[in-house]
Amino acid sequence: MGLRDRLVARAMANLPDHRGTLIEALGPGDELLGFIFGAPVAYETGFGSGFGTARLTGTIINKVTEQVSKARHIGGDTGTIARTLPREGSPTRPIVISKLGLSIWDLGIAGQTSPPSRQVSVARQNIRSISRTGKTRGGMVEIRVVFSDESYFDYRVMEHDLYADFWPATETFA
Repeated sequence: MGLRDRLVARAMANLPDHRGTLIEALGPGDELLGFIFGAPVAYETGFGSGFGTARLTGTIINKVTEQVSKARHIGGDTGTIARTLPREGSPTRPIVISKLGLSIWDLGIAGQTSPPSRQVSVARQNIRSISRTGKTRGGMVEIRVVFSDESYFDYRVMEHDLYADFWPATETFA
């Protein structure tokens, strides 16, 4: 076990019971199959930093970068499921697979808001597949969610043993 693994294990040991919170939030009639924390790959960055011309330049660079990333990581025409999903990149949020479908929840900045608020909900019949893209960045794995209308949306997710049930749950869409 390397230093990174020890640090992650120590940090994860102090986390609140997200599983219990999400099971409760899903409510009766639904069942949690797996969850993982992640954020959109093509997230919106907001404004540039700095003052005057530097701020304007930063804003322009951010907007161009957002458009390029959006073109690569969100597919489908206007009005498709993928094009309606939020693109906020911070904080990472739990991506939940349940008997009824896929949902994304907001647990607040510190990840401890209870009850969480549901940000996204997509019915099971509207999801064709969830799979790894094969790309990684900063210790995170990219996944692609493909919807029944052939649109897609990529997320960057944390890979950790705490979320081991997420990967078998993705196979329920195959």
